[in-house]
Order: sequence, then C-alpha cells, then structure tokens
Amino acid sequence: MPIDFSQEIESVDTIDYAEFKERFFIPQKPVKIKNLLSDSDANKKWSPDYFKEKIGDVDVGVFFNDPCYLDRSLKEAPQKMKFSEYIDLITAGPTDARLHLFNVFKHAPETRDDFVIPDITDRILKTMALTFFGGEGTVARMHRDMDNSNVFLTEFWGKKKVVVFSPDYDKLLYRYPFTTHTGVEIENPDYDLFPGLHDVRGQHTILEKGETLYMPSRYWHYIRYMSVGIGMAFRSLGDVSNLVSAAWQMGVVSQVDDGMRQLTGEWWFQKKQKWALKNARKILKSEV
Repeated sequence: MPIDFSQEIESVDTIDYAEFKERFFIPQKPVKIKNLLSDSDANKKWSPDYFKEKIGDVDVGVFFNDPCYLDRSLKEAPQKMKFSEYIDLITAGPTDARLHLFNVFKHAPETRDDFVIPDITDRILKTMALTFFGGEGTVARMHRDMDNSNVFLTEFWGKKKVVVFSPDYDKLLYRYPFTTHTGVEIENPDYDLFPGLHDVRGQHTILEKGETLYMPSRYWHYIRYMSVGIGMAFRSLGDVSNLVSAAWQMGVVSQVDDGMRQLTGEWWFQKKQKWALKNARKILKSEV
C-alpha cells in the first residue's frame, strides 16, 4: 500500500493548559489549535507589506531547495538580498525562495508586542520565537528539528500544507545517518528506491491564517506553501533524554558530518545513502 498521510491531524478550537498536557503533550500527539493566537495583533497586522515597510532595507539570507543539499542542514543561506527584494520575489509568483528561522524581532523589536506567547505548556523558550516567509510553492523538505524541541507553528498570513510523521518511522523514512534529513519526496515518492514507504503512515493538515499546529519533539514534517505565507514558531523543551540527544546531535554528530563532507565530498553522501537504504531493509526483513 502506498505511503498514506490522508488522515487529518486532530483539530480543536481552544484548549487550556491541563487538557493540552493530558491529551497531546504527554502522549506526544500533534494537534491543530484554531484560536491559540487568532486574536493577536500579529494575526491582524502581519502581512508582506507590513514587514516590507518595517525592514525593507535589511539584508536577509534566502534559502532554496538545491538538491545538492539534500543530506544536510544549511547553516548559512546561499544568497543575500534586501528584504524588500525578497518580498517582491515571493509576491510576483511561485518560487522556492524562503526565509528560514528568521529573527524578524532583531530588526523590528516592536513587533514582539504584536503577540503574547500563551503558557500552554512547560518550559517554553519565549526568547526563541522565529519567523518563516515563503512564496506559493515554497517547500520545506522532509526533516525533523535537530534541537528536539516541541514546536508550535502559527500561520499569520496565507496558508500551507503540513504533513507529519512519528519518529517511529525514522528508518523507513530513509533518514541519512548523522543528520535529521531524508531524500524522500513525500508528494512524489520513489517506491522503487524507497520501498519502505509502503509501510509509513502520517497525518496532514491545511494550516490557515491564525491557526497553530503543535508538532511534538522529533516529529518529521514536510511543509508546502499554498500561497505567500508568514509563520512564526515558538518552542518548548523536550524531556531530558531529548535534550541530551539534541546536544549530542548539534555539538558532535553534526560537526562530524560536516567534517567528513569537507574531507571526502560526494563519497560521504553516497555512503550515507547506502546506510539509509540498509537500515530500512533491516526493518522490512524483520517484518516478514
């Protein structure tokens, strides 16, 4: 059976601290909360023109989905441009250019007053709210976050499709060793190369303006912008084991990956591809 993410992520209008903890945070289940920040000034005011006026002269790093970077996290954007030029680019038509983990508050600190992060759960990193901009057709490829945080993604302009998968599917999603990425194209899967995808089950939602999606720690996610979009994510810390794993991944494993890539180039990428395929085959054989 083909990879299936037709099931919709559960949705609630509102939810309080106790109910959220019991139903979603403790069992680590994704949920869409329609009205967590829908009444905020950000949901009323934020738009491409709003930010173009505020920070149009700021130089920003723009990311693209270059297939050469499938197996890694890009730590620096490959292209720079004025923010006003970037807004002109994404509003002119479909594009894969995006601003990823962009700290808009550094350049327009007053916009922090446009929302108040709700105390929906414990250990929220309120200073780590970051924004995301993209045009119609922009894709954030399949990955899971390296810091293992729980993520609350709110859409303040436009809408996007989000597909999520449990961390239980790490190997059947063909995760490249030493990374938190995969070469799998979720909406155009290659079953000949990745037969394990037949056994993968996920969920999806269409995240509309004003809605918030909770993605638990380590969850894989794929995002496609269905229009020009502006989102913001805040995070809460995972449990101790996730924190230790995140520190190891960011402080050691990622550095080893970067070093091996610099030393061996394409050989290292091909080696990781073979490992990913082998890891999935072991799972498939154990299921027979």
